[in-house]
Amino acid sequence: MNRIRMSIMLMLFLLNLNACSNKNHEVAEEVIRTVRTVNVSLQNEVASREFSGVVDAYRKVDLAFRVGGSIQTLPVLQGDFVKKNQLVAQLDQTNFEIQLKAQQAELDRAKAEFERARTLVERQLIARSDFDKLKAQYFVAQTQLEKAQQDLSGTTIKAPFEGYISNRHVENFSEVQARTPVLTLMDLDSLVITIEVPESIMINVQRSNFRPELYATFKGHEASQFPLTIKEIGARANTSSQTYPVTLSLPPIPTLNILPGMSAVVGVRPFAKHHGSTSVVYLPPQVVLEDSAGRYVYIAVPQSDGNALIERRNVSVGDMSSFGIEILQGLDPGDSVVTAGMSQIVPAMQVKLLANQ
Repeated sequence: MNRIRMSIMLMLFLLNLNACSNKNHEVAEEVIRTVRTVNVSLQNEVASREFSGVVDAYRKVDLAFRVGGSIQTLPVLQGDFVKKNQLVAQLDQTNFEIQLKAQQAELDRAKAEFERARTLVERQLIARSDFDKLKAQYFVAQTQLEKAQQDLSGTTIKAPFEGYISNRHVENFSEVQARTPVLTLMDLDSLVITIEVPESIMINVQRSNFRPELYATFKGHEASQFPLTIKEIGARANTSSQTYPVTLSLPPIPTLNILPGMSAVVGVRPFAKHHGSTSVVYLPPQVVLEDSAGRYVYIAVPQSDGNALIERRNVSVGDMSSFGIEILQGLDPGDSVVTAGMSQIVPAMQVKLLANQ
């Protein structure tokens, strides 16, 4: 029995020893982690940036009557070309002409009474208060006549500039209220494209004297680039998107029928931000970590045995862009920055570099 018991104990000891050996081997393998890195290289910032834009007419206006009434004349159709001061709409003027005649008669009466009262007051045949009352009535009649004249002139609409009728909002003989849009007039020789520029880009553009080359491309004609110039830059950001509207002038394009409402792609080339420098370092945003000591990245420094040693490198960052996050200081060309698994590594830790990155 003792011999059997000793044999069983010996077997259990050997099994435990083998298990501990395997466990220690697994731990050793876990310590040498494999990490993915990206090599730091300078990127040229003169690459084009693109923004989505919409074509519009810089000079456009909704035409409306200053008074309400029934439309009597509407001689233009949507798409018609009109000249400056051309009649494009008119109300029925009958009632306005009657009102004008009535106010003219009232003015004539008030004027006659005022002139008679002025003679009488000089001879002290009427009280001064009665004269002042007749004088006030005369001035009111003048004002009412002027209003009737303005109302009559407000029954016609003339084109304020040369252009095209882009919309006809009402039909002839319909009743309209004052200030209700009747027609929309656009000057198609003054086309613009509006884009929305992020504040991170806008702040750098405003601080530099750099003037980028601007151009537009249109669907179906992507190979053709049409030059643009800056016309207006919005001073207030869109609160929902934190972008600023930038309006760009588009010269007439004889070969294309560009109309308001069409989409365009606006290219900006080059888009440098820094004086005397067009090369910068960009990294994926997730590789830049931060703690109480500031922002940092993990660098994998190659060793002679083929592995690498983890090193913390403090960095200062700039703006976010489509290239990534800009690294201003802390990195050198050729540094291998760890891009995955940063939460599982610490400085001075030995790692393996992922092959064929």
